[in-house]
Amino acid sequence: MKPLLPAFARILALPSPAALCRLDADLVSAMASARAWGKTTAAGLVYALAGSAVFGAAFGCWRAPLQALYSALKMPVLILAVTGFSAVINTLLAQALGAALSFRQVLGCMLTGFAITSILLAAVAPCTLFFAWQAPPPDSSAALLSYRVLLPLNTAVVGVCGILANLRLFRLLATLTGSSRLAARVLIAWILASGLAGCELSWVLSPFLARPDLPIPFFNPNAFTGNFFEYLFKAAFGVLEGQ
Repeated sequence: MKPLLPAFARILALPSPAALCRLDADLVSAMASARAWGKTTAAGLVYALAGSAVFGAAFGCWRAPLQALYSALKMPVLILAVTGFSAVINTLLAQALGAALSFRQVLGCMLTGFAITSILLAAVAPCTLFFAWQAPPPDSSAALLSYRVLLPLNTAVVGVCGILANLRLFRLLATLTGSSRLAARVLIAWILASGLAGCELSWVLSPFLARPDLPIPFFNPNAFTGNFFEYLFKAAFGVLEGQ
């Protein structure tokens, strides 16, 4: 069976996942001149939705099939939400740093970056699934220990894939701004802003694993009474309430 994402690309006449991840000179040139901007943005949307859903289902299956379904639904929502928030913030940052980028250009860059993130997440989904299957199950005596390992691990995987994907935007940004130095400054600001937005939105949307000793919620009941960093610290070091 041929890979799913390349099949989508052929059917919709979109850039392939490999071409999007490489962001080689021809594609960057086409995007910079707006000749391929529409198709690239459409490809970004397709790959962001499909890749993030695959990864969400892979890590969610440790907790329960219901968690896998919720995670597969909420990871694409998270990706789109972060893309939208980041595009607004990063347009202001780019212009403040001296890069004359329009909101449309920034949105295209953000969607391309998060599409690459999702493609990378889909690529590591089999490894994530392997760890989920090998970890002590949620009804075992070591369930909370598994949770304290799997939650930070999955968070780290998302973070690393996101950073790597955004670094791939450097060539595109250098072409759009006409300056490698300016592109580097803008890219660093974008990574920091998108990372912070992603962390807090992931806390509100809560696509990650539910604790094994609690029911699986669709909405995070503590979304507005805590924050991402506090909970991740408590989960990693075993100081969650009730332990």
